[in-house]
Amino acid sequence: MLLVPWSSHNSIVKTTGYMLYMIHLDACMYYKVSDFQGLGSSRWVYSGSGNSYIRCYYWATRTLLSIGGIPTPTNDFEYLIMLCNWLLGVFVFAMIIAQIRDAIGTANKAKAEFRRRMDSVVSYMTRFNIPKPVQDRVRQWYTYTWSKARMLDEMELLNQLPVKMRTDLAIQVHMGTLSKVKLFQDCDRQFLRDLVLKLKPVLYLPGDVVCRKGEIGREMYIVNEGSVQVVGGASGRSVLATLNVGSYFGEISLLAVGGGNRRTADVVSPGFTTLFVLDKKDLSEAIKDYPQVQEVLKHKAK
Repeated sequence: MLLVPWSSHNSIVKTTGYMLYMIHLDACMYYKVSDFQGLGSSRWVYSGSGNSYIRCYYWATRTLLSIGGIPTPTNDFEYLIMLCNWLLGVFVFAMIIAQIRDAIGTANKAKAEFRRRMDSVVSYMTRFNIPKPVQDRVRQWYTYTWSKARMLDEMELLNQLPVKMRTDLAIQVHMGTLSKVKLFQDCDRQFLRDLVLKLKPVLYLPGDVVCRKGEIGREMYIVNEGSVQVVGGASGRSVLATLNVGSYFGEISLLAVGGGNRRTADVVSPGFTTLFVLDKKDLSEAIKDYPQVQEVLKHKAK
């Protein structure tokens, strides 16, 4: 299925609007010429019957788009009008074709880049005899990521921008989720602006284990899309809690409260879930200039 980018849709809509406006102007010109020569004075001019705007717009559309069926001009002036209309029609037709070509070309280019990356990964997995279940999950990740956002690496896209612009863009996209996190609700606003650039979005597939009990924790997680389940119990499979958008976990390990930084439970993704990952190094870098925020976070994490 060919997916045309939204910017190309806008371009096609604008071009169509320009085309309809040019036909409108041509229809008005045709009526003026017909009125000047006398309505119904020849087979070529507007006869004066029916709705004048609709009849003249119909004539202009058939002429500019070279549909045919137009009465033959009866004098040199009418031949000149028809010549100008046909030349204008060639321009309009060429403009529409160019816009459609560019839209399809843009869509094909993006799709081709996706396929190139996908094929490279598949070739790599085949060369090293990666088990088929693992290969299937990798393909699933690529396919879902592409269908969801039409990009494979958000951070790669943002890193191409200047720092100020990158910050403004990240705030618009991610600040809503960050503001839902109770851990950061009383923190300095400027600290949140610095922190938002440290968040790394990561997609987890159904059944993926985000973290395991007993692991050394070096990151905290914020649920951006979907949900995760905290599992445990005697069987190790009982769902103890479900964390939805705006929930967070791993903050105790990240802040090393009480001297411990091991995971206290298994966390799994029941479906397609996007988590913001914040590692200890990035948090330390963002928080070093905000001593009051350090105290607030340590107090909340207890």
